[in-house]
Amino acid sequence: MKDLRYEFDSLPSAEQLDFIEAGLRASFRITGFAVGERVVTISHAEQEAADAIARMVKRFAFIAKNINKDLVFHHDVPVRYRLDPQPELEASRQVIPIQPGFFSFQGDFLRVFKAINQAVLALATRVGAVEQEHPAIWPVRLFKEIDYFHEFPQQVILCAPVKDDFDSRSTFAKQFAKDAAFETVPMGELMADAAYGLQPAVCDCCYYTLEGHALSGDSFFTTYNNVFRNERSASNRLDRLTNFSVRDIMFVGSDSFVLEARQHLIELLTQFLVALQLRAKIETANDPFFANESVMKSVFQNVHRLKYELLAEIPHLDREIAVGSINLHTDFFGKAFAIRLANGQPAHSGCIGVGMERMTYALFCQHGSHLDQWPSEVLRFLHLAR
Repeated sequence: MKDLRYEFDSLPSAEQLDFIEAGLRASFRITGFAVGERVVTISHAEQEAADAIARMVKRFAFIAKNINKDLVFHHDVPVRYRLDPQPELEASRQVIPIQPGFFSFQGDFLRVFKAINQAVLALATRVGAVEQEHPAIWPVRLFKEIDYFHEFPQQVILCAPVKDDFDSRSTFAKQFAKDAAFETVPMGELMADAAYGLQPAVCDCCYYTLEGHALSGDSFFTTYNNVFRNERSASNRLDRLTNFSVRDIMFVGSDSFVLEARQHLIELLTQFLVALQLRAKIETANDPFFANESVMKSVFQNVHRLKYELLAEIPHLDREIAVGSINLHTDFFGKAFAIRLANGQPAHSGCIGVGMERMTYALFCQHGSHLDQWPSEVLRFLHLAR
């Protein structure tokens, strides 16, 4: 582990420092980011990357001059609980660790998890969304058409089968038998090329299925699925997982429809957060693009208010986590997949997404580790009152 100290002429704002840290973590193995008076100390596990990290800090600091937060909604309610609920949830086996970044759920935690999904589905039903079911894997072509490998290589998890021949399968079966010594499987000569990967988002398959279509009108869609990203909490908490679940509401059509749909869904989401009595807010955000020219899209997102996050306070950590997001894609997917309006122009799109694990975790963090501690109004809203 190595430390790199970078000194600024004047310390960037908290929002700008967040942008710099997120960009570094998306591109390097960063293990610490400590802020001093005019200095940041960056701990990293890269052997020969100190110069590259320093260059990226300088570049991100310059780019971040345009980064400012825009607060859309703030539900400032008193915090009733400040303990970490996860140890008790694990002790009662409502939350069961499988390995870092993966958990199983049962009991009241799963009941709340499912209730959140149903509540977001109810929002989708209110706007007339068509419910969809998609695979949890993407063909490589989908990744390619939206340039995902280039923009988010740090999040990619690809899948590869054993080669389709007897020798490869026989060797693989012997090499990885139960009594063999192994903890990982090398992607070596026995493996075929990856033709698909685990999906890092749930909405993209919706646009992929519309490829080449001329839309007859504006439309809402909704889907729920598992998402997979190459990330995890350093302390194996529920705030950052490799495998997590998301309910999305997508909207596709004219640019005016998409803007109106986003605003309508923002209003529904604020009502949703109030009903849950969550200390939360909605503000502008940026995706963690990799440290190549793609990073400029983060600034574009911020300047044009293309992405907002639903942030819930986690009292025992004294910080916020994103429990959902609101995204405008402009005509990106319309152009990528040749989705056209009746007038021949590329369709615009957007989506809102709510993460089940993080939202459920935030509720337990703010309301308590036992449902009988929770406000009765919240339990009634989630149809969990006994």
